[in-house]
Amino acid sequence: MGDPVISRAAGLLACTCLGLMLAAARASAEDPPQYWAVTGVAADDVLNMRDVPHGDSKKLAGIPPNARGLKNFGCLKPEPSLDRWMDMTEEEKKNAKLEWCRVEYKGRQGWVAARFLKPDTGPH
Repeated sequence: MGDPVISRAAGLLACTCLGLMLAAARASAEDPPQYWAVTGVAADDVLNMRDVPHGDSKKLAGIPPNARGLKNFGCLKPEPSLDRWMDMTEEEKKNAKLEWCRVEYKGRQGWVAARFLKPDTGPH
C-alpha cells in the first residue's frame, strides 16, 4: 500500500494545485476587457457618449455603430439614494438600473450604456 503520510501530502498538493488553477481561471474570466467594440446600434444611428452616466446627461459625441478599440476605464451601475428612488418616475427608475462604462474614443472620454458594448481585441 504506500506510506499514508506521503499519500496525504500528495493529495493535499493536488488539491492545492487544483484550487490555484481554478482561482486563476476565475480571476482571468472576471478581468474586464481593455477595449470595447460597439454592438447593437443601428447602421444609421450612433452610440451617444455622455458627460455623466445617465441617459439625460449632456451628449459629448456620437460613436459610429461599427466603432472598435474604445479604451475601457471601467463600468458602474449608479445607485440613487432611497429618498431619490422614491421621487423617481418609472422611466427614471428603469434608466437608473442601467450599467454605464467610461470609454475613450478618438481622444475624447465619456460614458456610454454598457448594453451597447462588447469586448474587443485592441485599438484599431
